Amino acid sequence: MKTTIDHLPEEKQRKLREITAIFTEPRDGSPIGMLILFGSHARGDWVEDAETGYKSDYDFLVVVETEAQVADVMLWGEIEQRVRAVIGDTPLTLIVHDVKFVNREIRIGQYFFGDIANEGVALYDSRKFTLAKPKALNAEERLALAERNFSSWFDSAGKFWRSSRDAGARLWLKEAAFLLHQATERYYHSAILVHTGYKQRTHDIELLGNLAGEQHALMADVLPKTEPEEKHLFDLLKRAYIDARYSMSYRISSAELATLQAQVLVLAARVREACLEKIATFCGADAMRKDLPTVPQMGEAVLANLSPPPTDPQEFGQWAQNIAELSEQRGEVRGRAEGFQAGDAHGEARGRASALLLVLRSRGVEVSAELEERIMACSDPALLAAWLQRVATVATAAELLAG
Repeated sequence: MKTTIDHLPEEKQRKLREITAIFTEPRDGSPIGMLILFGSHARGDWVEDAETGYKSDYDFLVVVETEAQVADVMLWGEIEQRVRAVIGDTPLTLIVHDVKFVNREIRIGQYFFGDIANEGVALYDSRKFTLAKPKALNAEERLALAERNFSSWFDSAGKFWRSSRDAGARLWLKEAAFLLHQATERYYHSAILVHTGYKQRTHDIELLGNLAGEQHALMADVLPKTEPEEKHLFDLLKRAYIDARYSMSYRISSAELATLQAQVLVLAARVREACLEKIATFCGADAMRKDLPTVPQMGEAVLANLSPPPTDPQEFGQWAQNIAELSEQRGEVRGRAEGFQAGDAHGEARGRASALLLVLRSRGVEVSAELEERIMACSDPALLAAWLQRVATVATAAELLAG
């Protein structure tokens, strides 16, 4: 690891000295063990584009001794605020981990931390502990790591998306919104892990979306929030992590939930495409696993044996996990069924038609027997796809089929 910042302009050096002083000033039980500058400023390829306004982040890793010190959010929040005052409008990335976690990640070959150990600049070192020696991964090992990260997190995201849909069909709307937030968060984690080897310690889907978008254009601005209605929907999804569990005032309609579920499916498809593209860079597309998880589909059946959501918010997480596990079992059954139905266009059309009816009913839209028969009789894939695209916004089933 380097120990000098002489490659940076004097003004940046001055700011880094001021920042180092903020981290290391005397405190009761000061936890700072190491302060490491990493990323573009450590490497020397930082960018400040006057035309576009783009500026490379200041990236800092703080290494402390214990997990309890990592959890001192008041301290790190105060320090982050003071650091931002020094760097102005330049973006900041600040991560804090205990030394056991960092060394474990280095030893198993997580290249995010290995690159920090190799390319970072130690701005401060208390000499209380040392970092492990980075393990150099070959292309095959990087491929296996990326596939493992993608499989775990993308598959988990799909289970939570299905669980959101199952809950929404029963009009457990707040619970469905929370589950959908979990799906969104996990899709972003899978993307960032594949591209950087690091899992962000945050539940903020807006921040995760920005970080994913920096890795691949396909993942930039997938969840729209430009127009007022778009911003309202995104805010509902973002707030669902806390408010859907703890706030009596949180409200989301069936139509809003269905629209967000459709948007998250688009996110899933974009994330998968970007991740497979990245994974193929390690050893080529032919070397990739053929069983990597796929995007959920609207045509999947809804679970019938769901337990009602708990009234105690503290029990919410376990309930959500149980629902996700039921979704996993359902996915195994569905996979076997699909094996028998491969190439059956009629079965696929009926699946899409069933999905249309499911979304309509989950939103409380009345469907007459005549309209149900017309939807189920449709065998035109293009027409069914068009109906699926607008099913989340129509007010009546007749409006869906008009034209």
